[in-house]
This record gives sequence, C-alpha cells and structure tokens, in this order.
Amino acid sequence: MKNKRCLAIAGKWLVCLLAGGAAVACTDRNDLFGNEMVPPSQQMGSSIDSTVSVYTFVTTLDSLDTNIADFYQPFMGSYIDPVVGRTDVAVFTNYSPYGFEHSHYFGVDPVIDSMRYAISFSGAMGDTTKAVTIDVYEVKEGVRFYQDSAYFSNFDMTPYIGSEPLFSFEHKGIGTAYGKLPQEFAERLLDNTQDQTNVYYNDTAFHRKYPGLYFKFREPVTSGEGQMLQLDLSQSMLSLFYHNKGPEEPDTTFQRMLFFGDYTYDYVSFSTIEHDYAYADPSKGGVRPDEIVKADKIDDNTPASEYMYVQGLAGLMGLLRVDEDALAGLKRKAEELGYSHVALHRAELQVTMVDSGVEQYDKSFSTLGMYYNMLKYEFLSEYNPVMDAVTNSGYSSWLGGKLNRSKGTYTFDITSYVQSLLTGKETRYTTQLLPDYEYRNNFARCWLYGTDSPYPPLLVLTYTMIK
Repeated sequence: MKNKRCLAIAGKWLVCLLAGGAAVACTDRNDLFGNEMVPPSQQMGSSIDSTVSVYTFVTTLDSLDTNIADFYQPFMGSYIDPVVGRTDVAVFTNYSPYGFEHSHYFGVDPVIDSMRYAISFSGAMGDTTKAVTIDVYEVKEGVRFYQDSAYFSNFDMTPYIGSEPLFSFEHKGIGTAYGKLPQEFAERLLDNTQDQTNVYYNDTAFHRKYPGLYFKFREPVTSGEGQMLQLDLSQSMLSLFYHNKGPEEPDTTFQRMLFFGDYTYDYVSFSTIEHDYAYADPSKGGVRPDEIVKADKIDDNTPASEYMYVQGLAGLMGLLRVDEDALAGLKRKAEELGYSHVALHRAELQVTMVDSGVEQYDKSFSTLGMYYNMLKYEFLSEYNPVMDAVTNSGYSSWLGGKLNRSKGTYTFDITSYVQSLLTGKETRYTTQLLPDYEYRNNFARCWLYGTDSPYPPLLVLTYTMIK
C-alpha cells in the first residue's frame, strides 16, 4: 500500500511538471525587450524571406562568335528537335602543309599522282542509319580569313565559294570518310619554284592561294531527326601523293595537309548556323514562331511566356525580367517602418526543367549562365567568365547555374545584381539566360518552365532592413 501511495504522489507531480512545461511553451516572447537600449541608428529588422516575381519571354540570340581558339571539333549537320526546331550548321576550315619549307619541295621533275582525303567525325546524334551527302566547297582564291578577326554564326559564305562543290561524299555517324579529290585540284598544289614566290614558303602565301574549304550538308532534313555530326579537324587531313623522275629520288612520296594545329600556321575555323523554328512541334512543348519576340520590343503589355528555351549555337534564349514594382514595394515597406535601406543576404533564382529525366538531361546544358548582353561581353558582377583568360587570376564565378539532376533545377546566386537594383546603382531589370560561356558553341538546349506555368521561376530574397 505504501508503494502504491508513493507512485500516486509521483504521478501527480509529473502531471504538474508537464502542465507547467506546456504553460511555459505557450507564453508569448517579447522580441522587442531591450530595444529601447539600442541606438536608433543601429536598430535592424528581422531577416526574412520574400519571393519576387520574375517574368519570362522567348527571344533569339541573333549571332555568335564561332571561331574560337582550340575549338577543333565543331558541329555540322541538319537536325530537327521537336522543342526548338531545325538547326543547320556548316563549317569553314583552312588547311596547311605539314611544316613549311623554304627551298626544295617536290624534288626533280615531280609528277602529281593523286590526292586523298580522310575526314574524321568523332561524335554523332540523330538518325545515323541513313547516309547523308556532304558537299565540300573551295573558298575562292584571294580570300583571307584571319585568326584575330571574329566570324559570327550568321556569316554569309555565299560570296566566298563557287556554285559547285570541289568534291562530295556520303557519310553517316561516327567514323572517317575516305576518298579522292579532283586531279585538277591536286595538280594546282604543285609549286616547285626555288624562291619566296613559292606558295609553300610561308602560311601567308599559301592561304592567299588556298584559303580553305567549306563543309555543308547538301539537303537540309525535312522529316525525322536528321543528323548532327562533330567534325574532328585534328584527325582529318589531305594527302598529296607524287613521284620524282630523278634517279636519287624515292618512287613515291606525299605531302600531308592538316586542318588543325597550333597558331604557328594561322589555322582558322568557324561555323555558320541557321535555325528554322517552323519545325518545332507545339504539341510537344515546342516553341511557336509567333511567341518569339524581339528583346527591344518587350514592354509592360508583352505577355510572359509559358516556357523558356535556351539553345547553343546562336539559337533561342530566355529573357528574365525582375518585377520592378515588387522591389520598389519592398523599399517602400522598409521606409514606412522607419528603416533607411534593405541589405540583401542572398538573392537566389531557381528555374525548373520541363519533363526532367534522363532524356531531357542528356539534351540539356550542364550549366547555364546569366548575362546583361553576352555579345557585348556585358556580364553580371557574379559572372565574368573571360576574366580568368584575360588576367590569369584564378577567378571563379559565384553565380552557380549548374543543373541539379535530382531536382531538375538550375539555381543562381544573383545577390549583387538584385542589391544593385534595390539601391538604384543598376537599372537593367532584364537579363539573358543562355549557356554557360564555355558551352555556348555546344549543340544542346534546355526546356524550362516560364512565368505562365505551374512552376514559374522563383526569386527568393533573404534580407535585413537597416535604420
């Protein structure tokens, strides 16, 4: 009986303790206690999260610098993607003899036997079961392309090539195409003079007479996928075979012509690109040509888009416009509460992929970038991808923008940019969403949700209001 009585008493005490604890937990806390001791100039508002609207639009990047140092595996082909339509890519490249010599070149009484090509393709996508015809045009004599000049994706090669290809071949998928060039062209490459007038004397003389070749699919694809190939210039070459009549000379020898090397021999290559958005399929989320707007025509009456599209090779891009009224309202709110300004801790932008999964991931960029104007090299302070190349400073961006495959999202830290909007230091409320600068010439694309969708872009601000 004594033990039972003790247990009963202990139980009553436990109930009291729990009740007391519950009472304490429900007590209101005075967050302003002691504030009267803090000077007004040092008082701050609590850090909070606030979501600001971001409006999206679909537009295009008109052109892109496609002659890039060490870019020796350019894309070429004709390919249809139901989301972004058809892309046609052709490639110009010059070629140089394997080493320039300054004296005897072809020996005694040389005779040209033949000239062969080996054109290598290191990558392919699309329907590689069907062979396509590739026409190769010779650029007209006297034309010069230079390493220190910029050649853009919309460059018109028509005035620089003949009406008929120098040679053509059929190919499909990864591999190397072999064949013979016209004998007339091969014989034109014979120059056995013994002075500086010889075209083999230096790269300048050679490229003035033989400017280069232009590779292009004969027929753009009109149905199915088509093919997009990756031309490997480092593994492609021309071989000029010849023999000599001299008694001390070998029966047969050859002169190799290379399409890629170091800067010593002034190698140049670039791509020309065309897009036809009429081949996109709106029933599969593809872009509608009538929803593509010019960036300089967007105003308050332009409806925000359902999707955004980001394409490499000078294609589609997304425009993001931060809600100017929302930021003005935030500043006004702070002022009404007696605070002088808003200090951001972080401004995080998140955009979501459509139909995220392995198929979309494989077609998408691993990293996206944001710009004021990529063509004019106007970068956000969070993102200056050419700084390291210019200064060799080891610069790294804090913009982010990498694809999170587990979530299907790209996240960007644009704190400095939004802070500048709040202070009035920056007045550009619209930015460009494009591939990371390093990947701008890659054949990939992203399909993203826009403002008028179930998963609009989110711009979350974490800030403190300061007196």
